[in-house]
Amino acid sequence: MKRRVISVFSLSFLDIMFCGFGAVVLLVMLLHGETLQRREEKQQDLKAELARVNLQLDFARNHLAEQQAEMENIANAKSALQSEEEALRNRMREQSQSAADSSLAARERARAIAALQRERAQLEASKKQRELELAQQSKQGGSLIGFDGDGRRQYLTGLKLGGERTLILIDRSASMLDETIVNIVRRKLMSKALRQDAPKWQRTLRTLHWLIANLQPNKRFQVYAFNTEAQPVIEGTAGQWLSTSDPGRLSATLTAIRKLAPEHGTSLHNAFDVIRRLTPRPDSVLLLTDGLPTQGKKVASAASITGEKRLSLFADAVTRLLPGVPINTLLFPIEGDPAAAAAYWALAIQTDGAFITPSRDWP
Repeated sequence: MKRRVISVFSLSFLDIMFCGFGAVVLLVMLLHGETLQRREEKQQDLKAELARVNLQLDFARNHLAEQQAEMENIANAKSALQSEEEALRNRMREQSQSAADSSLAARERARAIAALQRERAQLEASKKQRELELAQQSKQGGSLIGFDGDGRRQYLTGLKLGGERTLILIDRSASMLDETIVNIVRRKLMSKALRQDAPKWQRTLRTLHWLIANLQPNKRFQVYAFNTEAQPVIEGTAGQWLSTSDPGRLSATLTAIRKLAPEHGTSLHNAFDVIRRLTPRPDSVLLLTDGLPTQGKKVASAASITGEKRLSLFADAVTRLLPGVPINTLLFPIEGDPAAAAAYWALAIQTDGAFITPSRDWP
């Protein structure tokens, strides 16, 4: 048998090739392991960095929430400050308006004082003139109808009884029965005779007597009594002027008024309308009343009335007055009507008349 020839060179080359390949594989495995280790380390570093960034993000979010809450508080505080600033500005405007009103009121008071001073001077001049007239009348024999008051008071400073035609308007509403609400209600239920004898009404009749007794002779006069309506005291003389030189007419007027008794409400509308119905118009009006009206042109159905409504009725009645006719008011005050004095005082100034509240013992 033929033996196979073994080539030494071929075996050694393969060994060398395998050894080199193994070395290469070993080198690759070594390098790959190091690469994997570095990659894992880098991944760990990235995870740590991601965790750190997440922590920073959470902190930033919390800080942002705190900043937003603080900004909201600042906005609320700003809104409160703005509201407080607006309230302060309103108070400043109110104080400024109040100061302006006070200044205006001061100027009004100054004008009122000046008007009162002028009126005082006029009253003093009128008093002297009246004293001269009374002295002259005493020399001529006195008036056609005499009058002696309980206190012997034969004067009333400031009242104007001059003029060619004098209209006397006398209030005969239920409030003329007394000065207090309770007594007025009580007397309203009495008989006509007792109402005629009411002290306040009797005092009003004495005042009318004094006025008629002091009218100048050779002049004209008329007397109307009014409550919810206005009628001449002497029937059949509506729209007519009577002579102050006729003692029969003077006495008939006093006799007729004593037959009347106070009743019902008060309408200044109807009373002032009398001024328009008289021809020629009066030179002076004497108004005997105790307060603001309770009725308008027509009789109201309400059982009670407020002070503001009474002032409104008064203002409406004043608009019906003719210009240039002085209104001289003799006020017999009533309980619960504090605005009446100021209203009639203003009316006297507006019409160049007079406003008087006689004492209880006059005339």
